[in-house]
Parts: sequence; C-alpha cells; structure tokens
Amino acid sequence: MLILCAAALSALATTGSNLETTINLNPAPSASAEASYLISDKRLHDDPKIWWDGFLNGLRGFEGFFDPIGNPIYFESPLNNSGLRLIYLHHTFDDKSQLQGGNLNIIALQLRVALTERLGLIATKDGYSMLSTGALGDAEGWNAIAGGLKYAFYVDKESDLVVTGGVRYMFDTGKDAILQSGVQELSPFVSFAKGWDRFHLMGSLTDRIPLDDDGNNVLQWDLHADWEFAPQDLPGFAPVLELHGLHYLSDGTRTPLAVGGLDYTNLGSQFVEGSAVIWAGLGARWKLTPHISVGATYEYPLTNRKADIFGDRVTADVTFTW
Repeated sequence: MLILCAAALSALATTGSNLETTINLNPAPSASAEASYLISDKRLHDDPKIWWDGFLNGLRGFEGFFDPIGNPIYFESPLNNSGLRLIYLHHTFDDKSQLQGGNLNIIALQLRVALTERLGLIATKDGYSMLSTGALGDAEGWNAIAGGLKYAFYVDKESDLVVTGGVRYMFDTGKDAILQSGVQELSPFVSFAKGWDRFHLMGSLTDRIPLDDDGNNVLQWDLHADWEFAPQDLPGFAPVLELHGLHYLSDGTRTPLAVGGLDYTNLGSQFVEGSAVIWAGLGARWKLTPHISVGATYEYPLTNRKADIFGDRVTADVTFTW
C-alpha cells in the first residue's frame, strides 16, 4: 500500500504545474450541512473540478456519517472519498490458545482515492507488525499488501442511504515470521450506510476467497452504529458500537493448526472449518475539522476466545480526508 501511496503522490506532484489548466473552479455537489466539527467547520477547498467530475472529491452529502474503526482491513465504508488513514492496533492472544499468549502491534497506513463520484481506489492493507507469542517467539517485519476498487451503485441522498460493492486482492507478500505470507486472497464485498438524522448504521459482508488450496475461505460481516448525541456541546463527537463476525468456511493445507488467522492473516489452518469468532467493539470517533478525525475502540471476543487468536484489542486511527 505504501508503494501505491508513493506512486499517487508522485503523480500528483508531477502534474502539479498543469493543475491551473485542468481545474475548473465550479464547485462539486455540496457537503452535508448536518456535519459538525470540534475545532473548525471551515474547509480548505470548495471541491474544484480536477480533470473530471468527482476526481478526488468523491461522493459528497454524507459528511454527517462517522467512519468505522474496528476490523480496519475488511470493514470498508460504503462512502467514497479520498484520504489517508494512519492506524495503530494492539492485539493480545489468549494464554490458552495454540499460540500460548503474547501480543501483536501493527502500524499501518491506508490510502483511498476517489476516481469519480462513485468509483474509488482502496489500498487497505500494508504496514509493519511486531509479533510476540509463546509458541512462535518474537518477530517483526512488513505485512502483506492488499488493494482494490469499490463502486457506490445505489445512492439516495434524501434518505441518507448508500450501497457499495467492491473487491480487494491480497498479494502473497510480507514476512513469513509474522505470519504474513503464503496465501493470495480475493475478497469481494458489499457494504451499506443508512442515516436517521444524527444516528447512523453501517454494515458490510466480505468473502475472503483463497486463490489456491493453501488458504482458508473466510466469510466476514461487520455492523457499526454511531450517534452524535450532543452536536451543540460536543460537536463532531459520536460514541461508536460495532459488532464483527468471522466464519471459517473451509480448511486449508498450509498449517496444522486448529486456530485461524482472524482478520490479521490467512493461516491456511487445517482444522478450523465450521468454527466462528464474534467480537464487539466500543469506542468513539471525533471529527476535528472537515479534513481530520480521530477514532479509537476497544474490542473483546464474545465467542471462541480460547479456540482462536483473539484475547482483546485496541484500535486507534487518525484520518486525513480531502
């Protein structure tokens, strides 16, 4: 993903001298008037037309929504915009799992680029992991890379409703010592967002399909609810409640384990078919300006705590949006 990010920034820098001739100062569709922010509601630009309609600006009118926090690789927002998301994740393993306890720390950067109003490029997996387990010892290194496209095929601004479909591809890259290589994955998904004034729901369904017999076929679903309950006293602040589920649809052939890789990796475990993990997250997101927000959540497994690699987890992010 960092490669994709660098390439995008380089392309923008190279064409910077030509922007004066390609930018049309007629503004794109306006942002939502319902959105509020802690520090300032002033925007840095008025969505100028760059090259073609929707490029970088994406889908406006849904700024009152709050992006999901947990399961950051596979829980993709149906909203289409451009920006960077810096993520820190601290994950612990249960002492009685096959990994014999330990923890995982990840620092990652996601990139999203609105190609048109509804079509977006997403680069959702990369970063650096520091893994420590009783069974495997200590290791650190670069993660696998994944990216793809999404398209908002149903948009109803009057009803605050968006439905989006997309697909990601995970490359067989990353360091084996941190469990980040050995399986290529194709993951089609569909996601939705629905708002009722200042209360919002989001959800997604993802099928993680391995491209050979080495990996596990994994079905994931996610639900997110947020409520900006005090826009006058706490503008831009919303508590967030999330629920995530992961179901192993097939065994793999890569590792002789009875635990899966959850959303971190695809272990190709041989004895996980039919098992599932469901976990909940409680946190908040605070929109500081139209271009910056921060979020954090604490996640805890509701099922299968000892039979998978989930003790508990803290996820925090900072998003920078065009």
